[in-house]
Amino acid sequence: MSLNRRAFLKRVWWSGAALAAGTAAYATWVEPTRVQVSRLRVAVRGLPRAFDGLTIAQLSDLHRSHAVSAAYLNHCMDLTNALEPDLIALTGDYLTYILDFRVWLEPAVINDRKRAPELMRDVAACVGRARARFGVFACIGNHDRWYDAWAVAAALRGVGVTVLRDEHAIVRIHGEPLPVVGIDDPWSGWANMPRAFAGVDAPFALVLMHRPDFFEHWARRGSHLLLAGHTHGGQVKLPLIGPPVVSRYGRKYPHGLFRRDDVQMYVNRGLGVTPPAVRLNCPPEISFIRLEAA
Repeated sequence: MSLNRRAFLKRVWWSGAALAAGTAAYATWVEPTRVQVSRLRVAVRGLPRAFDGLTIAQLSDLHRSHAVSAAYLNHCMDLTNALEPDLIALTGDYLTYILDFRVWLEPAVINDRKRAPELMRDVAACVGRARARFGVFACIGNHDRWYDAWAVAAALRGVGVTVLRDEHAIVRIHGEPLPVVGIDDPWSGWANMPRAFAGVDAPFALVLMHRPDFFEHWARRGSHLLLAGHTHGGQVKLPLIGPPVVSRYGRKYPHGLFRRDDVQMYVNRGLGVTPPAVRLNCPPEISFIRLEAA
């Protein structure tokens, strides 16, 4: 091998190593806190005139942990309040609670389990600062169930959040009733859809659910906007390959707006991360949705 060729290959190797190290540093320490506000207009067929122009800010997968600080989440809440939304929707996983920490063998993750009550208090303090004209509504995620769904719901309700677990609340907007339905995460059992929608008789409903998987077999008639999270957008989005598998239908609904007839679903990329605590080509997100009559 000539000296010039050897020198060339050495430069290529070092350039590749520097690129890999830089990418890893960016994915670990930069992108996970580069939160974006995604603004979108959602046209709804049969939307009551009273809801035309209604704005909804969605926050999902806060995942308070050693890797997601209270200061960062408070910054996200400041950005959300500055949008002056009519409603705020929270779609689950408020803290990170790995069900079987032996899988990760990380002392920090094990410590997160021990600190779970403290982490949840941080989340409640943050969410308690949320301001929306018609209220703040939440559903429960799988990490919340792994920890203690009742404790999570109690903490959120204690700061004024309406937590919906297979139930709904009616919000009156300019005299028109808007059902806000919360679907419980089905980690241990099945979500009770008939109970959640019992008595709902309106031309449009807003549905909060943690996993987008429900959309695959959605059978409720009518016009609905479903808000989901869980996928984190995959956290890492690779060129040509896309995000890794994140749930049963995660590759099909990783992030963004999806439609089937009069039912639409928006999947939020979330604010936090779970191990491995990296993001690449998939920044955290606050979604800001404006409803419009189709």
